[in-house]
Amino acid sequence: MTFVPGAPLGARYELEVKEVLMGIDKRFGGQRRAKRANIILVAVLALGGVVLTWLVLLPRIFRRNRDLLLRRGPFKRFLKRYNDMTRNISGTQRSSWGLLTHVGRRSGRTYQTSLGTHPYRDGLLLPLGYGTQTDWYRNVMAAGTCTLAWKGRTYHLERPEVISGPDAMRAWPIRDRILLQLAGIHDFVWLHQSGEQATESPQVESPAQQAAR
Repeated sequence: MTFVPGAPLGARYELEVKEVLMGIDKRFGGQRRAKRANIILVAVLALGGVVLTWLVLLPRIFRRNRDLLLRRGPFKRFLKRYNDMTRNISGTQRSSWGLLTHVGRRSGRTYQTSLGTHPYRDGLLLPLGYGTQTDWYRNVMAAGTCTLAWKGRTYHLERPEVISGPDAMRAWPIRDRILLQLAGIHDFVWLHQSGEQATESPQVESPAQQAAR
C-alpha cells in the first residue's frame, strides 16, 4: 500500500481500500474475462454442432421417415419457422443460399424455398436433399420453369434435370462437398438459364469469379 505523508487518517484508509480493491480486480478480472471467453467458445461450438446436425443428419432422417415426420404438427411448425427465418437472408449478396420461387402444381399458388445454390455450366445447381418427393422439386418439374434469386440477382430458369456423379459434386466448394457427402446427398437439380437471359449473361459466375473481375 502507498503511504501518503500528511494525509488525514480517513483519507489514507480510503486510499488503502481503493488499492486493495484495484489489486483484487486486477487479479480476478482476468480470470472472469477468461471464464466468459470459455463460455462464449462453448456456446459457439454448441451452436456449430446444432447447425452441423441439422445440415448432415436431418436430410438422412427426413428421406427415410418423410411421411411420418410430416404427419406430426410440431415438426411441421418447426420446418415452417426455419423456412421463414432462412427466407429473410436467402438470395442476398451475403448468403450462399438461393431463394427459389415456384408455382404449386395443384394449387397454382406461388411458394418460396431456401436452397443451397451453386453455378454449374449454363445455369445453377440445387442439391436434392430430401428426395424427389419434395414439393419444390415436383412443382419445378411440373412447370418446367422457375425463378431463383441468388447473390443479389434473379435468374429465370428452365429445363430442370436431375444429375449426379463426380462432375456435379466437383462444382461445389470443398467445404460444401464434405457436408453433402456426409448428408448422403448425391443428386442435384440442374436448372438452365432461359434462352433470353443466357444471351445476356452466357455463364453464371461464381462468387470467386465475380471477385476476380
